[in-house]
Amino acid sequence: MIIQLQISDAIYASLLKDNTRIQGTIALVNPHEGNFHAHQRHTQSASRKFIKLPHGRASINNDSVRFTLHIGLDEANVHPGLAILGESLKASDFVNGIMKEGGVA
Repeated sequence: MIIQLQISDAIYASLLKDNTRIQGTIALVNPHEGNFHAHQRHTQSASRKFIKLPHGRASINNDSVRFTLHIGLDEANVHPGLAILGESLKASDFVNGIMKEGGVA
């Protein structure tokens, strides 16, 4: 199958300048034509500190705190409520420890 893609001028210029791949999605207009939409890429700042948790991670920088968990309901031996409580306490201790040290440098 051959698909003709339409991309923005900024994406095309970035492809030529950086010589790298760009990740995105294709929205088909019809079975042979589509529009390309680049995904937003967020880079982590060098001053961000993080801790890995069994089901996620917590991170902190000078501007914000982030805490994410992903618990599959099909995991055997994992009670989601207890996992959320336990891992949020670990994340809280981590953030409090960083704040006591004076924040993120």
